[in-house]
Amino acid sequence: MPHKLKRWIFNHFRDNFIIYFIITVLFFIGIVVGSISIKVLEPEKTNKILLFVNSLFKSVDSTGINNISILRQSLIDNYKAIFAIWISSALFVGVILVPIIILFRGFALGFSVGFFVYEYGFKGFLFSVLGIFSQNLFIVPGIISISAIGLSFSIKNIKKKKNRSRNNTFISDFMDYSLLTLLFSVLILVGCLIEAYLTPIFLKFFINYIS
Repeated sequence: MPHKLKRWIFNHFRDNFIIYFIITVLFFIGIVVGSISIKVLEPEKTNKILLFVNSLFKSVDSTGINNISILRQSLIDNYKAIFAIWISSALFVGVILVPIIILFRGFALGFSVGFFVYEYGFKGFLFSVLGIFSQNLFIVPGIISISAIGLSFSIKNIKKKKNRSRNNTFISDFMDYSLLTLLFSVLILVGCLIEAYLTPIFLKFFINYIS
């Protein structure tokens, strides 16, 4: 069974390499735009955007850091994106929404990292490496893979509809698509756990470091 699963995943990557490449490029475009935005926005707007795009800072208030609250917010933000990709691709509008979602996710990461580097220099860069990249080592591959899976599924079914070919395998294709989405969502779950329980440790060190 594990061998068949590995072969299935390998074939999927091989057959959809171009789509993975496009999604990855869009993600990095989002990162670049997000990091550049720091230099052109007013500080007040920058703080508001940071709270909007970063799960960690949404959950940190005057009472301190609550791991459960951070985990809940991270799960909501990430799985809301997964659900939006999954349902939009199943309804064949993924070709429009998936690129928008992946651009926003790239923007959020670029903006968060850019904020700390721009405001705190090397100290901010150090926190970004330890406190932001740690969870994104799992979240980014997961969200890129899920986006590529969704976009591939959407394009495939639009082509079938356009060519008026009979799609007797839709249910089977949909189950494979959903299974792959579920499989890669486990990566994002790992990232959410890291964000909730490991990142706050680095954040505390960072706060003490700049105090």
